[in-house]
This record gives sequence, structure tokens and C-alpha cells, in this order.
Amino acid sequence: MITITLAAAGLSAAQQPVSAHTATTLRPVPREVARVNGVAIKEDRLALAVNALMPMESFHRNVSADKMAALRQKAIDRLIDEELRYQDGVRRGIRVTPADVDGRIAELTAQYGGAQKLALAEQKSGVTVPQLRREITRALTIQQAFARTVTAQCQVTRDEAAKFFHDNPSRFVQPEQLHIFAITIGVDPSSTAARWAEAKSRAEDVLNRIQKGAKFEDLARTYSTDPSKKTGGDMGYFHRGTLNDDFEKAASQLKVGQSSEVIKTLYGFHIVRLGDIRAPRARTFAEVSAELRKDLTTRRCTEMETAWAAKLRAGATVDVTGLSAK
Repeated sequence: MITITLAAAGLSAAQQPVSAHTATTLRPVPREVARVNGVAIKEDRLALAVNALMPMESFHRNVSADKMAALRQKAIDRLIDEELRYQDGVRRGIRVTPADVDGRIAELTAQYGGAQKLALAEQKSGVTVPQLRREITRALTIQQAFARTVTAQCQVTRDEAAKFFHDNPSRFVQPEQLHIFAITIGVDPSSTAARWAEAKSRAEDVLNRIQKGAKFEDLARTYSTDPSKKTGGDMGYFHRGTLNDDFEKAASQLKVGQSSEVIKTLYGFHIVRLGDIRAPRARTFAEVSAELRKDLTTRRCTEMETAWAAKLRAGATVDVTGLSAK
């Protein structure tokens, strides 16, 4: 869903402050950059939409012409989709009440830290109260149109999720997992050769103690520089193929209970121990139900939103004239 903000009203947090003098100065009428079913979209709205897509600390200075053109295209597309959704909401008879607008203004007041700070933001942006209320009305209309058209219809039921689960059993097999313990003697990558040699010597000494029967967990608590030292070097379970390449190679050569030789990486020296291997297993529907329904719902909602946007575009008359900045 396109995020509906109050940027169009000039209250975007990223917008540069405007002096009260500027806010009250007469401004030229902004040129038209697009027309959607006969409704004009003006340059001032486009400028705010572009700003919302770009970190304002750049102040546009370091943005290439090609990048700016791409940003303007993306911003115009968003504004067109927003206008089409607003028009669709109006056609559907959605009516935003003054009480609804008051409620949103109350939320804004809290976000800005009080009525005075909100009023100051309005003044600096040159936004009048009627303009603010109009933009909030538009935003709420779009939100309600989205809720009716997409959200209310894209929720996946438990039965639908169960069918997907049973139709796709291979997707729900938990792969083999390795329980990894590690002792790390960390070294800053920029350290001197002497510092690296010292760390290697310490790691080799720790390995020698392990080989003589010292408990891995105790040595991890004493010598490791990794936060896992608090749990005796316990790194948890990992699927094969998801470990650091050096760790993966070392772990693949170990049997349960064995420790590796000293491993050198960019960040120091390590000793890895394989604590356990969990065989692959099929997860139950009870285990995956909540996550699966959420994922399937997200996918369906995205598909329905895309279809809704395409339908609105297909039935609209859209004329874009303002791709280039003037």
C-alpha cells in the first residue's frame, strides 16, 4: 500500500523549514505536471513527493539529472495512484466525517508535542488549517478505500492455510541443523602483525588446553571476546550452508563433541565445536500456522493491491506533462 502521509500538506518531517515571512509571501501559481481524469496535479505536490523519496540532507545538490528524472517519475506515479484511489473512494461513497479529521489532528498534535508545535509547523510550511483538514480528508478516504477493496478481502483463513500446507509438504521440512559453540580471540582488522601473532598464540594455547581435556565452555567464558562467552560459547543452531564459510568448512569435518583447529578470519582467530546435529524433520501445521497465514495474507494483499491499481489505471485518462523539472 502507498504510505499516506501529510507531506502533501507541507508537514513532512523531512521538509526544510520555511520562515514565517516566506509562508505569508505571495507565491506563483504552480504549474500542472499531470492530469488524472481531469483533475490536475501541480508541481508543488510533486516537489513534496520527490522530497519524501530522497534524504533531504542532500538538498538536491548531489543528485544527478538522471537520478532526479527517475525520482520525479516515481513520485508522479505515486501521486497518480493516490489520486486514482481517492477518486475511487469518492465513487464508493466513502465519507470522512469532521470527527474523523479531528481524531487525526489530535494524533498529529501528540506526535508534534502539542498544539503550539503543530501550529508552528503549519506556519513554517505555509499550510492553513483548511488545507491541513483537506489533506487529512483525502488521506483517510484513500485508507478506507484500501481497507474495503484490499484489506477486507485478502485475509487468508485457517482452512486455506491448511490446504496450502498439505499441498506443499516439501516447503515445510526443517533442514539439518548444527549446534555450534565457538571461542573467538578477536583482532581489529587494522591491527599490527605483532597483535595478530599474539592473538594467534593465545588461540593456540586455548586449543591446547581443550585437547588436554579442559572444558570448552569454561575456556570460552574465560578467553573468548565474543558476546557468546556468557553462555560458554553457545552460538545456537544453524542450518547447513548458513554459517560463515570458514566455520562451515570446519564444522563439516567435525563429529559431535569434536573441536576444530584454530581458524583465522578477518576478525581474529576461532575454535569451533560441534555440539549436536538435528536431523531434518517435517514441521507440523500447528508450528507454522500463524506464520503461514501471515505470509499468505501478505502475498494475497499485495496481489490484490496490484490488481486494484492496474484496474484503476486501465479505466483512467492520465496525461503527464511534468517529467522534466523547470
